[in-house]
Amino acid sequence: MKIDLSDRARGWLMGGGGVLVILLSLYISQLRVDVASQAVLAYSMVGVVILLRFFESRVIRNNGSIEVQRLLRILILITAFFVSMRYFAWRQQETITYYDLLSFVCMLILFMAEIYGIIISFLGSFVNIQGRKREHIPLPDDPDKIPSVDIFIPSYNEPQEMLEITLLAALQVRYPADKLNVCLLDDGGTVGRRNSEDPERASSSQERYDTLKAMCERIGATYLTREKNNHAKAGNINAALEKTNGEHILILDADHVPTRDILERMVGIMINDPKMFLVQSPHFFINPDPVEKNLQTYGKMPGENEMFYGVIQEGLDFWDSSFFCGSAALIRRKYLLEVGGISGDSITEDAETAFLLHAKGYRSAYVNRPMIAGLQPETYSGLWCSGCVGRKAWCRSSC
Repeated sequence: MKIDLSDRARGWLMGGGGVLVILLSLYISQLRVDVASQAVLAYSMVGVVILLRFFESRVIRNNGSIEVQRLLRILILITAFFVSMRYFAWRQQETITYYDLLSFVCMLILFMAEIYGIIISFLGSFVNIQGRKREHIPLPDDPDKIPSVDIFIPSYNEPQEMLEITLLAALQVRYPADKLNVCLLDDGGTVGRRNSEDPERASSSQERYDTLKAMCERIGATYLTREKNNHAKAGNINAALEKTNGEHILILDADHVPTRDILERMVGIMINDPKMFLVQSPHFFINPDPVEKNLQTYGKMPGENEMFYGVIQEGLDFWDSSFFCGSAALIRRKYLLEVGGISGDSITEDAETAFLLHAKGYRSAYVNRPMIAGLQPETYSGLWCSGCVGRKAWCRSSC
C-alpha cells in the first residue's frame, strides 16, 4: 500500500528524524577525546561537508530530484551543526579557566558572543532545513473570477525617465484591462510641498506635480498624491488605499520594472487560498552595488541578496512565515485594511506589516521567480540612503 505524504507531513517526519539525529550529535559532540582524535574528527567533518556540497551542486546542475536535494541539504546542515557543537564542547571543557579578573571577564564576554552566534546558526538551520517550491497556479478561465488589481508605484524624488519606464512596463502586464489600474503615488508633489514656505522647494514640487501628472495622462496611468508627507512610504501607500478599490495591490518600487507575467504568477495563489494575505517574489538587480563593483564579484559569485531570496525566504515559506519585502509583492486589500494599512511606526514597515497579519492567522506565500528588474545604488552614500529614503524626514534631508 502506497502512502502519499503531503509536503508538510513529509517535512514534519523529516524534522522528527532530524531532531533525533541532532540529539545524538549533541551526545557524541560532548565526549572527551585526545588531540589526535580531535584532529581526525575535525578534518573528517570538513571533508564530509565539502563532499556533500559537491554532490548537491551536481544534483542541482543536472536538475536532479528535489527529494535528493533536500536530503543533501539536511545532511550538510546536521554535519555543520555537529562541528559547531564539537567546537562548543571544546570551548567549555578546555578553555574556561581563571587567571585574573580582567581576562576572565573578557573571556566570558567572548564566550557569550559565541553562544549567541551558535544559537542564531541553529535557528537559521532549523528555518532553512527545508524550503518550499511552489507550483504555478494559473488564472481561472472565467473572467468573472479574476480579481481587480491596483499596481502602486510609490515615488519621492526619482527622475521622470525612470518612473516612465516602470509605469510603461506595469501598463503592459498581461491582465484583463478592465481589472487593472496602474497608479503613480507621488510624494514629491504633495500639497504641502507645493505650498512650502521655501520658494525653491515649492517651485520644484509644483513643476514635478505638473510634469508627472501630464506624463500619467499621456501614457494612461493614474496620478495620485496627498496633502502631507506623513509616515513617508507607508503613509503614501495608505493614502492611495483610500482613493482606489482594487481587491489586490501589487507594490513596486520606482525602479522595479515588472515582467509581463508577474500577475499571472501571483494572483492564482491568492485565489486558491482565501486566507492568503501576501505573495512575495524576489528582488533582482541588473547592476552591481558598490561592494560588488569594487570587489569585482558581480556575476561571478552570489551576493547577500541571493542568500536571502534564494534560500531563506523559501525556508520561511515552508513555515508559512515568508514576509513582505516592500516591493514585488501582491497584497490582499481587505486584510491589509484590517491592520490599518502599511505600518508606519518603523523604517521596516514591510516586515512589521507582515508580522501583524501573520499574528491574525493569515498566510503568506513566496514565489522564487524573479519578476522585476531593479537598480542598486552605485555609491556608498546611495547605498546608505537606499535603506531610509522615503521613510524618515532626517533621512530625506541628508540624502
